Amino acid sequence: MSNYLAAAIDLDDATIVSAYDDLPLWAALAGQLFFEHVPLRAGITALDVGCGTGFPAIELAERLGPNAVVHGLDPWAAALVRARAKAKARGVAHVIFDQGDAARMPYADLRFDLVVSNLGLNNFPDPDAATAECRRVLRPRGLLALTTNLVGHMSEFYEVMARVLVETGAEREAGALERHIASRATLDGVQDLLGRHGFAVTRIERSSVTLRYADGTALLRHWFVRLGFVGEWRATITPARQDEVFARIEEVLPRPLRLTVPFAYVEAAAI
Repeated sequence: MSNYLAAAIDLDDATIVSAYDDLPLWAALAGQLFFEHVPLRAGITALDVGCGTGFPAIELAERLGPNAVVHGLDPWAAALVRARAKAKARGVAHVIFDQGDAARMPYADLRFDLVVSNLGLNNFPDPDAATAECRRVLRPRGLLALTTNLVGHMSEFYEVMARVLVETGAEREAGALERHIASRATLDGVQDLLGRHGFAVTRIERSSVTLRYADGTALLRHWFVRLGFVGEWRATITPARQDEVFARIEEVLPRPLRLTVPFAYVEAAAI
């Protein structure tokens, strides 16, 4: 069996949490778009929902300056230990990390001027509840600023995977792959979600980046791809077929391999 299919990743392991910081070519790709557009006003109180090991919360606190207060919220306890250590090492005293669920935030109503989330929308188990909570904790005329990757990401990979499913006689599993692909955000869907929960979208900015790999073998063994994608890809295929399908995918992916990832920055006002 290919080792990337067998490997388990323990997100409570401090060593794994430390390595999680080495994901700049995902979080920071969206983060670059985020910091290009997010309003920066000294003295505000802000919240980063889904802050993980501290990005963008710590960076946002530094860019807002010491008169601001930034909270970071995440349910992942081990990541928050790492985030607090990083903030201390960087001398950022005005960022506070809280453990909690985006769908049940531990904050009073109307607490924040700005709520942000970098790729959090892609990972919230209950986006409606999380969005409603963002609205609840925002002050009147407060802003929600988020980034998301969009349907169409890594289309070059998914086209190959769909073809391989047909070639290997796994046509019935193509539907599971299609549902996985369709689960990514669309701008219409994001606007509908925000509108249902008391927001008016005021700004949308789009960008697209390219991820490059020597070949399919390099892609499927990459730390971030194993952490963020391989499990979901495996779940679309019955266990008995996984080795055959992924071996064929490795074989036929282009060399070198280029994957396109579209991102969007969405800003919305509380109404």
